[in-house]
Amino acid sequence: MVVRGLEEHPEVEVHNENDREGFERFRLRPDPVVRQIILDSRHRYVLFKPLCDSHRVDELLALETPTAGRAIWAYRGVDGRVRSALAKFGDNNLRVLGEIAAGRGGHTWQAQRLSPESLELIGSFDWTAMSPASAAALFWCVRNSLFFDLGLDRRNDVLLSSYDALVAAPQAGTRAVASFLGLEWDPSLAAHIERRDGGNGAAPPLELDPRVRRVCDDLQERLDAVAAVQAP
Repeated sequence: MVVRGLEEHPEVEVHNENDREGFERFRLRPDPVVRQIILDSRHRYVLFKPLCDSHRVDELLALETPTAGRAIWAYRGVDGRVRSALAKFGDNNLRVLGEIAAGRGGHTWQAQRLSPESLELIGSFDWTAMSPASAAALFWCVRNSLFFDLGLDRRNDVLLSSYDALVAAPQAGTRAVASFLGLEWDPSLAAHIERRDGGNGAAPPLELDPRVRRVCDDLQERLDAVAAVQAP
């Protein structure tokens, strides 16, 4: 949603995860290729959406480019993310985390740079009894934990952007993104966002493994606290 708005801005060149120039099978191409794309661009901003490479934010920010890079870490509340993941990918998170727990998934992008604590957490569950929803929630937890594990919460070149806050107040949310990037705000950045306030029409919380729910709620509180401090 953030990327879609930025795509409309004339100063921004966007490379989405399905862009063959910058990505191969949804993974970023090697750093020299990414750097050359940046150097060849005539735009003021070159934006990549590397969801499957989010564990490399710190490394990508260290690329030698004419101007210093910036990163936006966008996150959605766990229940919304789980519903979306189940609709799009079915039980994929269940299968992948089960492989990681069994010691066979270390080569996957989903396992990259997970902390020992996250790996221990994954291994502590009975994966023959885990539901797809609980697995998707746990995946949300360990991947978003990288925001803290990589020290991104302590960097001024990384912005934490809440999807739920964005849809509740599209103009305020996109103004925060534009301000962080040093980009002049334009109404087109928010025009595509349907405002939702999460009121009475909101879906009820999902039924998750109690321990998964607890760790997800704890992380949600940490993320929301950082996002609130960063908000202008």
